Amino acid sequence: MERPATVRTDGHAARPPGSPPAVWTAFLIQSAWKSWTIVALLGVIGLLAMANLRLATRPPEYVLVDAAGRMTAVKRSVATDALLEFLAERTRPPEMAIVRFTRDFLHLALAVNSTTIEANWPAALAMMSPELRGRVAAEAAARKLLETYKLAQRKTDLAFEEVVLEDRTPTLLTVRATMTRRTEPLVGGAGAAVSDRVEVDLALRIVPPTTERPDGLEVAEWRLTSLGVKDAGTGNGAGTQEGSRAQK
Repeated sequence: MERPATVRTDGHAARPPGSPPAVWTAFLIQSAWKSWTIVALLGVIGLLAMANLRLATRPPEYVLVDAAGRMTAVKRSVATDALLEFLAERTRPPEMAIVRFTRDFLHLALAVNSTTIEANWPAALAMMSPELRGRVAAEAAARKLLETYKLAQRKTDLAFEEVVLEDRTPTLLTVRATMTRRTEPLVGGAGAAVSDRVEVDLALRIVPPTTERPDGLEVAEWRLTSLGVKDAGTGNGAGTQEGSRAQK
């Protein structure tokens, strides 16, 4: 009489049929090693993030350069109030840069030429603060100023009389520019020339220097006031800069 076959199973972890014990054990070890590696990498990433956050929030340090070119590092934590005030004064935009920035902006915004306004007007907008740029661009689009100036076929020349820095705070500058503005046709004999004197008051905001703001300045507000017509021809003066009046 035949006895029934008996199948024995041990108490160890189940293995796929036909899998060599050594291979299966190595696979389990490798899987466990990969899991711990991922945990370790996440820990390292977390430590690096914390270190970067501390570096980003740490007060800046300074390097002083004397007349001989020798450099001395100064930690913010040990700098005196007098030294910090001196460094803040040295990093402010110099008056020459303020005057040049003002003249460049007014040339782009007011010296309108029908052949160059498509390039100059966006450049003038780029020198404004985001808030002022949005308001001026919206108004210009609503009034179709670019299209009007292009069709007018006129050009404007500016002659600066003075550019004065009237007031200065740690974050804001007040500048007043007085100039003569002459508008005439691009082609001689196509219309009358008109000249007038204008005064422009600008509020310039001091910002961190960047590639877009190399001077560390931007126009926060500006207001144009006409001081009267100097001489006018028989034309209607259609090319005068009415669209560049005060922006509030």
